[in-house]
Amino acid sequence: MTASHSLQASAAGRFPRRLTRRRLIAVTAAIALLPVGSAVPAAADPQTTPNGPWSGEKSSSLAAIHSYDQLWSTLRQIENHAQGSFDLSAAPLTSNTGREIPVVTVGDGPTSVMYIANQHGDEYVVSEAMINLIRSISGNSQTAVALRKALTITVVPRVNVDGFDADVTDLAGRTTPWRQNYDPSCTQAPCDPFYEVGRGYDINRYHSYSSNAYDHPYKAGDDNLNPVPEAIAMRLLWEQRRPELVLDFHHQGSYVDEEGGLITGSTMWPNAEAEAERLGIADEFADTVTRSKRAVSVLLTALDEYGYANITRYPSTSTPGIARNAYGLLGSASVLFEMRGDIDAKSNGYIAKTAEVAGMAILEAVADGSWETANLEPVENIRERGPSVDDPHE
Repeated sequence: MTASHSLQASAAGRFPRRLTRRRLIAVTAAIALLPVGSAVPAAADPQTTPNGPWSGEKSSSLAAIHSYDQLWSTLRQIENHAQGSFDLSAAPLTSNTGREIPVVTVGDGPTSVMYIANQHGDEYVVSEAMINLIRSISGNSQTAVALRKALTITVVPRVNVDGFDADVTDLAGRTTPWRQNYDPSCTQAPCDPFYEVGRGYDINRYHSYSSNAYDHPYKAGDDNLNPVPEAIAMRLLWEQRRPELVLDFHHQGSYVDEEGGLITGSTMWPNAEAEAERLGIADEFADTVTRSKRAVSVLLTALDEYGYANITRYPSTSTPGIARNAYGLLGSASVLFEMRGDIDAKSNGYIAKTAEVAGMAILEAVADGSWETANLEPVENIRERGPSVDDPHE
């Protein structure tokens, strides 16, 4: 089923129940992801359903992921063949190594939507999903034409251009990919919050939610002390585009649900109620949370059509500088989508496809306005993410 068909189901208010048959489909489809020859011996007790895939079974080669240069080159190729309004440019600020962050803008419609991905350098499969999404919405299909007419879509496929593949080492001699950006300025604790000594900052903790994009989220008062250029760049983009909705794509580890099934993704909406109360915007924030939940409902309904998608609620914190919370506090509907990562290259394709389907479904729902009345039942019934499981190869 295409994302368009999934959206039609959402717009019609149809919510597929999570029946036993659907769980059977999920397990059957997920078993298909197992690499050939990786069957578990009969005497072994598998810890999950299915028992894999795991990164130790087939190398999740970085060669299958676009490098920094390849990313820019591929986006330029898409631009050369794009139908309708398409702009490839650099974000307002560069990384600390001087690398430009690619920003794609598709469409020139009245409603703005912003997608960001790969804030953490070692969560890179979602950047491939964004390339596929960009290719789809810049094509000549009826859906793509309608999206470009209704929306102005901003996509940042890789925020953390240094943390993925910059030719750098941290204080301990480790090389990329890693979670943080590259900024080895603090070599001995104490350092700023959410900083890895001798390496860099967690970009997804430094999005300013004040009127000043350069404000440090964890220092009192208005200042220009935010030390993370990638986070500032995203905040400046938000200021330029003023999106109705921000969707932030990440990876998570391997987790299971209450039946032992591997979770393929987790999602969450803004939850910085305490900070909203302190800022005196509790009522406005509550409305933003509701709109965010409606977007999540669209995502859940679309993915419920796919047997290999097993989506739960992400157990997130209320840290206000997280993108999901920061842009929610600024008034945009805001959604986090965490995909299972660190698995073999073949199954990475399924993960990227899940992210692409979710992204397309939300775009279509915002374009036709159906997200504003989306049924909240899927969100109210979403299961909590279960415990983590270890790779048996480690």
